[in-house]
Amino acid sequence: MGKKSRLFLVLCLHRSGSSATAGVMHLLGIHMGTKLLSASPFNPKGHFENTDFVAINQEILQTAKASWNNPPSNKKIEASNFTISKMRTFLADNVKPIWGLKDPRTLLTFEVWKPILEEMADITYVFIHRPFEASVRSMANRDRKGLVNASQILTPYLKNLYHYRHTYGIPSEHIIDVYFEDMLSDPKPLVKKFNEKIGNSPGYNLKEVEEFLDKDLKKF
Repeated sequence: MGKKSRLFLVLCLHRSGSSATAGVMHLLGIHMGTKLLSASPFNPKGHFENTDFVAINQEILQTAKASWNNPPSNKKIEASNFTISKMRTFLADNVKPIWGLKDPRTLLTFEVWKPILEEMADITYVFIHRPFEASVRSMANRDRKGLVNASQILTPYLKNLYHYRHTYGIPSEHIIDVYFEDMLSDPKPLVKKFNEKIGNSPGYNLKEVEEFLDKDLKKF
């Protein structure tokens, strides 16, 4: 196989600013997918989530008798051979020279994807950080299920985020940290970081990003 593709893999909690981040990535020339989840009242500018990627993540979680809002307790999630062949087909259809994948469920299914993704891509890991209470409030507001419920759902995601970011051994040169609040107040340093990784000039499409990052996007 020739030169590997360059994948920007987003690892994030639900309601942590990942759609805004993925929108920025899209504006900087990272291909986020052709079949994307449509916008919703809580993500008016779109999710930038590849619907097929989300469907496979849901399938992996179902195999572990889990779902996005009932995260698996066991660390070891495995995919059936059927799902793995589906993953390979998905990647063959979706890989681009510079591309991205974003779905918060990936924090739960990462171990299954990692070896398969590494076969065809050099991966930059995009970790999104937002104060936990803010994500919890945002989810409680969206789902109308209360703060305790939202906190219980998001806690395993938070633990996994911490694990992959700090104790898993991903070299720092393969990581971009996104701090949601900082990105909203001044996207310039982050845009520069992405552009350097992509091979763009440092200020490429900064203006478009600033217009896209509407402060009103922040739900709670």
